[in-house]
Amino acid sequence: MKYARLSKEQFESLHEEFALFLATQSIDKKQWDQIKTENLTLTDELLDLFSDMVWDQSLDKITYLENRSDHHLFLFKCLDKRIDLILIQLESNCPSLREKEYKRWLAEHLTDPQVSIFESSRTFNEDFKKEKFKLMEQGALVTDGATFEDLKKFLLK
Repeated sequence: MKYARLSKEQFESLHEEFALFLATQSIDKKQWDQIKTENLTLTDELLDLFSDMVWDQSLDKITYLENRSDHHLFLFKCLDKRIDLILIQLESNCPSLREKEYKRWLAEHLTDPQVSIFESSRTFNEDFKKEKFKLMEQGALVTDGATFEDLKKFLLK
């Protein structure tokens, strides 16, 4: 297994896709019910194979990720085989980046000495999707990229 098995809820929401997947394996509902009760190894293999397929397709579509803590904001842009990072680090006496109004406060204080901004890029020859997945396992969430792009424009000035 390359990634992680989908949760029960994820399988339930993808039940139609899973049925199509089983059909591509020449397995109908009756056979699937029989496999689940009689062959746990094959059941696990099929669930894992479907999970990896879903993760592969999903990870292909992800461009922006964000991981936020009280005083760190990691913004990632994932393109081709490269991940660009913008990291915002705040001193401990600054308001939390988890607060609802953090963007307004940050916009007003980007040049403040209590705010540090770092940029980095990393290229991956292999396992690019695994790197995205690892970031998500570490708490990164998929975003629309607006914050990343706004900060990138600010940093180019």
